[in-house]
Amino acid sequence: MVTTHDCGHDKEFNAVVDRLLEERGIREEDSEELFAVMAEVEADPTLDREFQVSPLLDPTTVEVAGRSVDQSLLLGGRVIGYLPVPPLVVAGVEVIPQAVVDLSYRVTVDRIGYVSRLTSVSEEARQLLRYALARLDVLRTPTLEAALSEAVGQEIKSARIDKRNPLIVKLTLADGSVLELLQKPSSPPAGPVSRSRRSIPS
Repeated sequence: MVTTHDCGHDKEFNAVVDRLLEERGIREEDSEELFAVMAEVEADPTLDREFQVSPLLDPTTVEVAGRSVDQSLLLGGRVIGYLPVPPLVVAGVEVIPQAVVDLSYRVTVDRIGYVSRLTSVSEEARQLLRYALARLDVLRTPTLEAALSEAVGQEIKSARIDKRNPLIVKLTLADGSVLELLQKPSSPPAGPVSRSRRSIPS
């Protein structure tokens, strides 16, 4: 599974397209000229070469400290560092069996060696992936609570994850007010597109 954040995929591509549009006096609304510039830049093999991926594992093989992980917790997304993935079935054929993504194992892949995409995940799945990565990389940081308390100027009494959107963490402060963190980021359209013109802010 690709784990590079949406806005990290096409940074160089978009920067070069923006520069050429400005140099040539082309507006975004001029779709024919825009597509021609995008095709020209797409042909440059040096742009946005690397992205990160993590392996899909058979859930029954996952162990922690030499012991099998509780499958209900693992497949329920409750084990930090793992993201459950349902089976991918195409025309009645199971292309990818039920799996978990090992987010602690990340490798960098060269885009030139990338052959094809089997499937694209939904926006809901993107949110779950972002949250799983945040929980692994950020939310477990030991100094985070102290840093947040200092930033808001008062003690944090409790923290909980919003039931409707797992990307939102609600912090209850000493004065009873609630602070919401991790606002939902924007995403490119779902589907097997080669490039996202606006995966980063202008």
